[in-house]
Amino acid sequence: MNEFTIVRSVLLRATRDVAGKSALAKAILAWAEPHFGWLTGSKEKTGFRALIRSVEQQDRATDPVELPLRQAATLARVLGLAPDAELLLALCVAADRCPRATRLVQVLRDNGVDVPSLLAEVAGTELHALRRSPIFRLGLIRLVVNRAGQVEIDIAWTLDRLLDRPDDSEEALIEIVVGLRQRAQLEPSDFVGHEDRIGLLRRLLAGALASRAPGINILIHGPPGTGKTELARTLGQAAGADLFSVGEADEDGDEPTRCDRVAALQLAHRVVAGRGDTVLLFDEMEDLIGDTQRAQGGDWFSRREGSKLFINRMLETNAVPVIWTTNAIGNVDPAILRRMSYVFELGLPGRKAGQRMLSRIEQDEGVVLDAAVAGLVAAAPEAATVLRVAARAGKLAGEGGDTAAFAGSLSRALRGGARVLEGLSTVDLDLFEGDLPLAPLFDRITGPDAPCDVSLLLTGPPGTGKTALAGHLAVALDRPLIVKRASDLLSKWVGGTEANIAGAFEEALRDEAVLFFDEADSLLYDRSTASRSWEVSQVNEMLTWLDRHPLPFVAASNFAGRLDPAALRRFVFKLDLQPLGPMRSAMAFERFFGVAAPVELCEIAGLTPGDFAVVRRQLRFVEPPCAAAIVDRLRAEVAAKPGASGRLGF
Repeated sequence: MNEFTIVRSVLLRATRDVAGKSALAKAILAWAEPHFGWLTGSKEKTGFRALIRSVEQQDRATDPVELPLRQAATLARVLGLAPDAELLLALCVAADRCPRATRLVQVLRDNGVDVPSLLAEVAGTELHALRRSPIFRLGLIRLVVNRAGQVEIDIAWTLDRLLDRPDDSEEALIEIVVGLRQRAQLEPSDFVGHEDRIGLLRRLLAGALASRAPGINILIHGPPGTGKTELARTLGQAAGADLFSVGEADEDGDEPTRCDRVAALQLAHRVVAGRGDTVLLFDEMEDLIGDTQRAQGGDWFSRREGSKLFINRMLETNAVPVIWTTNAIGNVDPAILRRMSYVFELGLPGRKAGQRMLSRIEQDEGVVLDAAVAGLVAAAPEAATVLRVAARAGKLAGEGGDTAAFAGSLSRALRGGARVLEGLSTVDLDLFEGDLPLAPLFDRITGPDAPCDVSLLLTGPPGTGKTALAGHLAVALDRPLIVKRASDLLSKWVGGTEANIAGAFEEALRDEAVLFFDEADSLLYDRSTASRSWEVSQVNEMLTWLDRHPLPFVAASNFAGRLDPAALRRFVFKLDLQPLGPMRSAMAFERFFGVAAPVELCEIAGLTPGDFAVVRRQLRFVEPPCAAAIVDRLRAEVAAKPGASGRLGF
C-alpha cells in the first residue's frame, strides 16, 4: 500500500456525505490545489465533486511504496498482524510520515472530522474495537488529545526509530525495533569464582530455548561497574543465543521514557516469540517498576508507580527468556523476586578477578598498566570496575598519563570516602609471635570448604602485625578489605555510632568483604564500666552484629583487658600477638634486610615486625649501613616505646 492508495481511501470515506460548498469541501480543495497532478493525473483545476470523482477513478496501486510504508509492512508481517491491523498501522504511519497524507488528516481534523472514527472506518473495524488493536496495545501508536481538544496520532518511540531507516529487511527490523544485538567480550572464566553459577544458568537458558518455555527470568544485581551487562552478554553467548538489549537509547541519542521501554519489551516479545535462539536483556530494571525517584545518597528508589499486576503477568508470560539487571535489589518488590528463575548477585571483583580484568584491559586497549595500577586493584575492588575508562584516559594523556591516578580518583568517588587499606599483600606468618600457630590456623580458615562466618580478635602491643594480619586474611580469601577505625564510627550524636556500626556491616555484606575494626576497644569496652546509656547501646549494637554477620570479621585492640567479656565470647578465635622472641627476631632481620642477624640482636627485647618495617623505611634515606648500624636503629625503636627495658634479661 502506497501513499496514494491511503490518501484515496481516506479522502473518499471522509467526503462521502460532504456538501460541495461546505467549509470542509473548501478546505479539501485548498489542500488539493498543489497536488492536482498527483491526485488526478491532470494539472487542470476542477471543483470539489469533480475532484472526488477523478480521485475515485484513479488506480495507482502499482506506484512505488514509500520507505516508511515499506517498513510498516515489514513490521506487520513480522508481528503477524491481521489485515485490519496492518491497514490501520499503514494509515497511522502515512498520517505521520507521508507529507500529503499528513496534511490531509490535519485538514480533516481542523474541520471537525472525528479522526479515530475515520481510521476505524477505513481499516474496516469498529470504533469501540480500535483501542484493542495490537498496534495500540503494543505501544506502536498512541492517540493523544492536544490543547485544542483534537485527537492526534503519535508515533511511539519504538516505531519512530524504525521508520525512515533505509534497510527494510526483517533482520534489520529486529535490531531496530527490539534493540541492539549484544556481543560478549568476556568468557565465563573471566568471572572468577562464579564459573559454577554461570554454568548452571547456561544450562537453564539452553533448556528454556529448546523447549520454548515461557516465564524464564534471570535477575543480576550488584554495585555499578561490576560487569552485570557483560555477564548477561556472556550468558547469552554461552547458551548459544542471540542477545538483544531492549529499549535503550537509539543511534540518534533519543531517550526512551518508562512507557517507551515497557512498550518496547512487549513489542520485543511479539517480534521474537517464534525464534528459539533469542534472549532479551532489560538493563536498569527500575524503569519497569514505575516512575521512581532516586533516594538521597544511593541507587535506591522510592515513590514507585505503575501496576504490579501488569508487571507480574508480564514476568509470568514472557515469550523468551529475559535477563534483568539492577544496581540495588531493594528496588525490586518481593512479588517480582518470586517470579525470577534465578537471582545472581555480582559483587565487587575479588583480587584474582581484578587482576584478570586488568590483563584483559591491557590486551583490549593496547596498553601496559604499571604495578601501581595492580596495587590499586588489589586494595580497592572499585578500581577494577573503572579500569577501562582509566586506561583510555591515561592513554589519551600521553607521556606522563598516569592510569593509576585516573583509576584512583574514580574509585575514591565510588567509595564515598570509605577507607581502603592500600598495598595489601600476604605476609610471612612465621614472623608472628602468637599464642597459637598461625600458619595451620590460616590454612584451615581460608580453605575452599571453610565457613565464611569466621571472626578473629587480635590483641597485643602496637607493631605486632594486627593490621597486616587482617590484610593477609583478605588476600587469602580473595575478598576486599574494609577498614574502619574508631574515628570512622564514633559519633557525637545519640544513636549515630550505632548507625555507623550498622552501616559498616551492611557495606561489608554488599561488597562481600572482610570487615576490619581497628581500635576495637573503643567500641567493645566493658559495659560494667559504662556511665551513660548510649555507651551500653553501642556495645549492644556491636554484639548483635557479631552474632549474625555471615562474613569474615576482624577486630584489633592494644588493650585486651578493656574489652567486654560478652564480646570476647563472640569471636571464634582470639589471637594474642606478642613481641618477637630471639629466634623470630633473627628470622625477621634476615627477611627484612637480606643479611644474617648479628649476635647483638639477641640482646634486644620487645622487637616487633613493625619495628623492622620502620627501620627498613629509614634505610631508604641513608647510605647502606652495616648490620651493627641496623641493630642500633632497632634498639632505638624499642627504647622509644613506653616502659621498654631495651635488653633481654634486665
